[in-house]
Amino acid sequence: MASISTGGDGPSGKKAVDADIPLIPFIDLLLCCVMFLLVTAVWNELSSLEAQLPAPMGGDRDVPSETLPLTVRVDHAGYHLVGGVGDETRIPLAAAGGWDTGALRAHLAHRRRIAPGEERVIVTADDGIEYAQMIGAIDALAGSGYARVTIGADP
Repeated sequence: MASISTGGDGPSGKKAVDADIPLIPFIDLLLCCVMFLLVTAVWNELSSLEAQLPAPMGGDRDVPSETLPLTVRVDHAGYHLVGGVGDETRIPLAAAGGWDTGALRAHLAHRRRIAPGEERVIVTADDGIEYAQMIGAIDALAGSGYARVTIGADP
């Protein structure tokens, strides 16, 4: 144990206020906290997905039209995909009223077979779309092999 001596019982007549500090339990607590933080930092890294925000001042506006990325828009009617060359695909809501991520994955797999070098995608969402629906679209893109996902603003 460590102790702190404040003097006392001297000529001033004050009572001694010595205290013992239990250092071993304190060190044990600190080590437990450090281990907990290390473990949660690893879990945090495993559940992350790399996404980019658009460059300020319209950084992608100077790109020629033949290299424009695929745009996936999550709206209230389903998914709306627009390719760089003007091709457009709508994936409507499923019969149960939810977003049809299975059909989105199938379309993205077909698109990867046609254009295997395409990696850039911009994902946008309408106002009022739940966060989980946009994350579902990003998960489908990541699972289909699109490495560079950018979260875009509404045009």
